[in-house]
Amino acid sequence: MKIYSRKHKKVNRRNTQERVRRWEFNPRLMTVAGIVLVLLVCSYAVWLKLMDPQTLPLRQVKLEAPFNKVTKEVLHEVVSARINGGFFSLDVDAVTVAVNELPWVGAVKVRRVWPDTLHVTVTEQVALARWQDKALVNVNGELFYPSAETFPAGMVELHGPEKTVAMMAHQFRIFNETLKQGGLGMKRIKLTQRRAWELELSNNTIIVLGRSDVEQRLQRFIQFYSQLLAMTGEVKRVDMRYTNGFAVQWRV
Repeated sequence: MKIYSRKHKKVNRRNTQERVRRWEFNPRLMTVAGIVLVLLVCSYAVWLKLMDPQTLPLRQVKLEAPFNKVTKEVLHEVVSARINGGFFSLDVDAVTVAVNELPWVGAVKVRRVWPDTLHVTVTEQVALARWQDKALVNVNGELFYPSAETFPAGMVELHGPEKTVAMMAHQFRIFNETLKQGGLGMKRIKLTQRRAWELELSNNTIIVLGRSDVEQRLQRFIQFYSQLLAMTGEVKRVDMRYTNGFAVQWRV
């Protein structure tokens, strides 16, 4: 008969005792954990109370704006419709987004003023020119889209590729200052797909400037325009793309 034997492993009583001690009840640790839990529960209860719309309800709305294109009545209506909470629970971002959607609003700042006031500050868009018949260009060279009946009268019209709005707004200022030197005003600026410039003056005279040296060509036009007016007939079109002169087309 074969007898098999297995050697018993020697038990390290010291390590076993250390593991037992490691998991023993630690009153200090349990006390700290209890305090943390109580603080979390209290914090959550306070947060729920502050988020209650009945806690510190808003009683005043102060509106600050030029009120040229954005009326006080419309602004108050938009803000009031978004006040659905108290001082802490009010969604400030929702109010900001709603006011920004008004077409003549350029920028808006909404802030709480302790203990029961909402302060809304609005900066209106400042129109520089018209963009064809569908939009306006502001002083930053950006398009905005108010209703057509609110377009200011007598604004210069810009016609060109939409991605050139900022560049055309910049060039508009330069053309405008140059024409003022000759006592002239503009009605329309056109930029073709090939980036060629054409101006229409307030008196319906068209100036063709082309693609290069446009500012120098416009200065040359101003220099000789008084002589053209002294001639018989009304100037219809002046082509300034010639190096040493220009071509004039007279109205019949």
